[in-house]
Amino acid sequence: MNLLINKTSKGILMAITVIFLLATWSCSHYYQVSKTSKQVTPDSLISANPTRYFILRSGTNAYYMDSITLSQDRKSLSCKLEELWPGHKLHLRNGRGGSMRYKAGQPEAAVLNEIHLYVPKDNAAVTGKNYVLQLSDITKVEVLEKDHARTIASYVLGGLGVTVGVVLVAAVIVAATKSSCPFVSAYDGNNMALQGEIYGGAIYPQMARDDYMELKMKPSSPGHLKLKISNELKERQYTDLAELMVVTHDKNVQILVDETGKLYSVSNPIPPLTAIAADKDVLSMINHENDDKCYSFDDTTATTGVNQLNLTFARRPNAKKAKLILRLKNSYWMDVTYGKMTEGFGSYYGTFIKQQYNKPLAELKQWVKEQEIPLHIALNTASGLQNVADLTTAGPLATREIVVPLDLAGLNGNEIQLQLSTGFMFWDIDYAAIDFSDDTQYSVSTLIPNKATDETGRDVTKLLAVADGKYLEQPVPGNAVDIDYLAKPNTDPKKTQTFILHAKGYYEHVRNFKTSLDLGFLEQFKKPNGFSRYSLQLYKATLSNNLPPMFAAR
Repeated sequence: MNLLINKTSKGILMAITVIFLLATWSCSHYYQVSKTSKQVTPDSLISANPTRYFILRSGTNAYYMDSITLSQDRKSLSCKLEELWPGHKLHLRNGRGGSMRYKAGQPEAAVLNEIHLYVPKDNAAVTGKNYVLQLSDITKVEVLEKDHARTIASYVLGGLGVTVGVVLVAAVIVAATKSSCPFVSAYDGNNMALQGEIYGGAIYPQMARDDYMELKMKPSSPGHLKLKISNELKERQYTDLAELMVVTHDKNVQILVDETGKLYSVSNPIPPLTAIAADKDVLSMINHENDDKCYSFDDTTATTGVNQLNLTFARRPNAKKAKLILRLKNSYWMDVTYGKMTEGFGSYYGTFIKQQYNKPLAELKQWVKEQEIPLHIALNTASGLQNVADLTTAGPLATREIVVPLDLAGLNGNEIQLQLSTGFMFWDIDYAAIDFSDDTQYSVSTLIPNKATDETGRDVTKLLAVADGKYLEQPVPGNAVDIDYLAKPNTDPKKTQTFILHAKGYYEHVRNFKTSLDLGFLEQFKKPNGFSRYSLQLYKATLSNNLPPMFAAR
């Protein structure tokens, strides 16, 4: 099945799919059968990705088909049947809960690489024995892949108890209005895997900023590391720098980075004692990583639209410093809300953007802060809540882990109380912990691109080697740059390496609205917290199916 479908088809597919989903979604990942057939041809097997994991389904039994060869007459396959690796047993029960759901980042994610060949019960199929499969005996073929539609829809309104009609509308809007930042993919040992987005929220030239993102990557060949930066949406993207930090450290510690690029080692993360939001216990949503649960700041009773998450941690005796660890991302709902806000500019949108280019950076940042878009982190002290950090948007595509350093010198007592606050459904928190361990020794190599080539084959290495204001321009969807770095392999068995991309740049949304400017609608966003209030208003209107004019597609 060709996955490169157009955006309209993707929107329709998403809409049809999510109609059948229940309101028990909670930031889940789904797979699907991309191709079913009663017949299989030799060519279809030959053209299959050779890294695919072939599974023979004989009656109620299942086997791994090792060392597959095709007969000269192209009518049969020879292989050796082996026991299935545990990570490949998920589809035997049609995924978690029978709903074709899997856990990302876990061994069971290997389901995305499987091809299942179904035949009637055959007594000749025995584990550890050679087996000949006649292609004419195959009754069905299932090629498994990620179900992007259900996965994205899950992240839009996961676990919110919404009605089927609301989910349908929201899914269609997401498909039509999704905007984002440059996508980053890195070679992970098997393929170029999507890792996330960079410099989110930097939508004007004066907002160009540095960003630091950990990458799950492995050498593509000895001494070579590869990544890709691509424009996948209706944007113009500008990247000034793409250097790779390679951190070599002990295996028993994790290296994380804060927003400024400072590195920290983490060796003993401790979960919160309590996690309270809107007088509800949400600890189970944030005390385990990669568990398909997250807290989404979705309290509809907060009339201002601003939500708080209050965390309490046990303090190590006399600790003066600590490291707050958060695994988070922005929500797709915030993306929907922002898209609806910009529609209010109509055909005036281009003129508005040009006006924004002339505004001071401080003024633009102030608007973002007043609209409760950052994730505000405050420490409860004897003199009240003291702001610690305002985390910049990270994008909705993938979670990332970040460290927020805490100064506890002026804090009394044996507990640490933190308040995280943001606008209605602007962020998803998957995991929170605190670490008091001292930073261990590590070494850092900062690599500039060895070679960077765009989609036309043009060498753009110099544009990404140093932050000099000379940008790699990616003005249309489909623009992509492949970057190769030369790295010294780790030879110490007691060490491992962490890879962090340091990028700098900005991007511009491309919109061609045909409607008229709606000043009355836009007036609310001049006021502090107007964007957050609108997010809550939009959500409530969606729940009631009483959609205001701005919610309707323009």
